[in-house]
Amino acid sequence: MGNRKLEIGNNPAWYALRRTLPPWRFEENLQELIECAPRYGVDEVIVVVDTEEFTHGQPLLGWIKRYMPMLQRAADELRRAGIVYSLNPWITVGHCDRARDDRKTLPGLQTMIGDNGVQTTCCACPLDSVWRNHTEKIWTMYAKTRPHVVWVEDDIRTFNHEPIQYGCFCPIHMTRFSKIVGRKVTREQLLTAVLAPGRPHPWRKAWLDMQRDAMNETVAFLTQAIHRVSPQTCMGVMSSHPRNHVMDGRDWKSFCDALAGGRPLYSRPPMGNYSEGPLRGFYYSHDSIKITRACCPAGTVEQTEVEKVPFTRYANSSVFTFLEMAVSFAYGCQGVTMNLFDHVGTPMEEDASVGRMLGGSKPFLNALAAAAQKSGAYRGVRLLHRDRSAYVKRLPKGNLRYGALGEEGAEMGTILESLGVATTYEADLAGVTAVSGQSALRACTDDEIRQMLAGGMYLDAVAAGVLVERGFGKEIGLSSIAPPVCIDDIEPLSAEEFHSATFGGREMAYMTLTLPDLMGRPSMSIVKPARGAQVVSHMVDPDRRRRYVGMTAYENSLGGRVVVHALALGTTVGGVIGEAFFSPLRQRQILAVMNWLSRGRLPLVTTGDGVYPLAFRKDCGDTTLLGMFNLSLDPWPAVQFDLADSRPVASMKVLHPNGKWAASPRLKASRKGGIVTIGYEESVSFDQPLLIGVTWKR
Repeated sequence: MGNRKLEIGNNPAWYALRRTLPPWRFEENLQELIECAPRYGVDEVIVVVDTEEFTHGQPLLGWIKRYMPMLQRAADELRRAGIVYSLNPWITVGHCDRARDDRKTLPGLQTMIGDNGVQTTCCACPLDSVWRNHTEKIWTMYAKTRPHVVWVEDDIRTFNHEPIQYGCFCPIHMTRFSKIVGRKVTREQLLTAVLAPGRPHPWRKAWLDMQRDAMNETVAFLTQAIHRVSPQTCMGVMSSHPRNHVMDGRDWKSFCDALAGGRPLYSRPPMGNYSEGPLRGFYYSHDSIKITRACCPAGTVEQTEVEKVPFTRYANSSVFTFLEMAVSFAYGCQGVTMNLFDHVGTPMEEDASVGRMLGGSKPFLNALAAAAQKSGAYRGVRLLHRDRSAYVKRLPKGNLRYGALGEEGAEMGTILESLGVATTYEADLAGVTAVSGQSALRACTDDEIRQMLAGGMYLDAVAAGVLVERGFGKEIGLSSIAPPVCIDDIEPLSAEEFHSATFGGREMAYMTLTLPDLMGRPSMSIVKPARGAQVVSHMVDPDRRRRYVGMTAYENSLGGRVVVHALALGTTVGGVIGEAFFSPLRQRQILAVMNWLSRGRLPLVTTGDGVYPLAFRKDCGDTTLLGMFNLSLDPWPAVQFDLADSRPVASMKVLHPNGKWAASPRLKASRKGGIVTIGYEESVSFDQPLLIGVTWKR
C-alpha cells in the first residue's frame, strides 16, 4: 500500500507547492515562482484559485472567466520551466460563510442546514442542482488547462462547515431520506432516532447509507466534469481524519473508486499542527498518515498536507515545517503538498528562510524518502479502525450532538508511541492488538474478535466492557465489569499501585489518578477478575489501601493473552491522555505488559534517557529502516532500539543531514534470545531525526 511511484519526475521527496497567483500581482508572483521553484527544490506547483481572504465563496462565473487566461498562462509557463502544473479549487461545497451569501449570486442555491437548524449562507448542499450546474461550468473551464492533478478539498464532508458543525439536514436531504424510509421525516425526528441511546435505531443505518451514497455520487460528478475535457488528469482528495469520516458513513473503497474515475488516486492526509505547539502534535500527524493509508486502495499516491496558518514563521518555524516533511517521508509518503506562503500576493522571498529550508533539506529528504518508499511493511502493535463504527456505536442517554457518532481509539496510539512502542493499522506478525473505546470493536465480527483474542490484546475499560457484553468475558479474564464512571463518584481514590513483580512493579509504586491533568479526574470500571487472572495493579485510597483492581493479565483457552486496564483511556468517557498519565513507572508498566502480550516478540521498542519518542520500523526484505523523532526539547543522550528478529546484522548506516548514508562507530548491535538490540551512542536532538539503515545477513 502506498508504494506507487509518481508518474512524473525522479525526486523521491516530491515537493508540490500550493500557491495562489492573484490577478493584482499575477505577473510578479508567476515570475518569482518560476525563478525560485528550482532553488526551493519544488517539483510541482498546485495553483490555488479564488483563495483564502479574497475568496468569493462559491466562485463567481464572471470572475473565473476573466481569470482563465492567467491560469492557462501559468500552466503553460510552469510546464515550459519543467515544473508540473496541478490545480486546487479553493472550495468544493464550501468551508465557511464569513458574511458571504451565495444565495444572492446563485438564485435558488440550497445551502447546508446543521443538526441544530442553523443554515449556512455559502456552503452548498452537494445534492443541490444549482450548485452542481454552477460547479460543472467552472470545473469544465479548469479542465481545459490540463492539470496533472485536480484536488478536491476536505469540505467534501458533512461536518465543520462554519457556522454549523454537523450537516446537511436541508430539505433535499430530508426529502431523499423520507423516500427511503417511506414516511415524511423532520430533522428533529431523524436526529432523535439517529442519536437514540442504546442499540442503534434502524434509521441510523439508513441515514449513514444515504450519506455515503450522496458523497460517492458527488465526487463521481466532479471527476466526470474534469475527465470529459481532460481524461488524463488525476483526482486528489484532502481528507479529514477517518475517525471523523465515520460520521459520513464513508466507505473508503467505494468513495475512492468513485473519485479516481479509473486514474491513479492522490491522497492528501492532513498533518495538522497548523500553528506551532508541542512537538507531540506529530503523534497526530503520523497517525493521520497511517490510518488514511489503511483506508485507501492499494496504489494510492500519498502527498501529505504540510501547512501553517497564517503563512509565516510566526505560525510555524522552518525547523517545525522541516520535521512535518521528514515525518511524511519517513512514513513512506511520495510527496508533500506545501501551503507555506500567503495567498494575498506577498512575494515568497519576503520570508526567504522558508525557501532556504526547502532547498537545503532536499538531499536529506530525498535519501530518506528513497529508503522509506521501498516495498515493505511498517511493523508494530496493531490499532483498530472500522469504517462502519458510527453504524454500531451505542450512545448514552443525554442531549447529544451529531458528533457523538465519531470513532474513539486515537488515544491508544498516542499512549503506546509516547512510551516507545511502535504501532500500525495492519495485522502484524507479533499478533498484538490494542483497543480503546467501543465503536471499532462493535464493528468487528465474532470471528475477527476470536482471532485477535488468540493473539495478544490490550483493552481499556470501555473496550473490555464491549467484549464482556458480547460474550467474551471468559476469554479476557473477567467475571464481570461495570460501566465506567468518574472515580470521584465511587469513593476517594488517589493512585494506581503498580505492585506486580512479575511485570516489573513493586510494592508502593504509585501513579497518580489526577488525570489527564491538574484539573481532571478519569473514569474507571469496577472489574471482577476471573479465576486464573493475574492482578497487575490496584487503585488505592488516600491511606494507600487497595480498593479496586486496576489492571489484569490473563491467558485464555484460545492460546492468547489479554491485559485489561480498568481505566477508560478514551477522551469520550473521562479520558486520561495528558502529561500526568506518563511517567517512568507508566513506561515500565506498559512496556512490560506489551512484552508479555507479544511473548517477547514486540517488533520495536525504543528506549533511552529521554521522553516522547516517535519511532518506526519498516522491513523491506533484507533491509530495515529504523527511525526516531525526538518530540521533546531535551536531547536524548543515546537511543536503544529492541527489535524482535533472529537474523544477524550485516551492516548499519546513519543518514546524515547532507543526505549521505554512512557507517558510524556510534552504532552497536547485539543479539540475544530472538531480540536484536541496536544502540546509537550519540545525542539526538529534536531538530534532526535519527534514521538508521540496517542490512541483514542472508
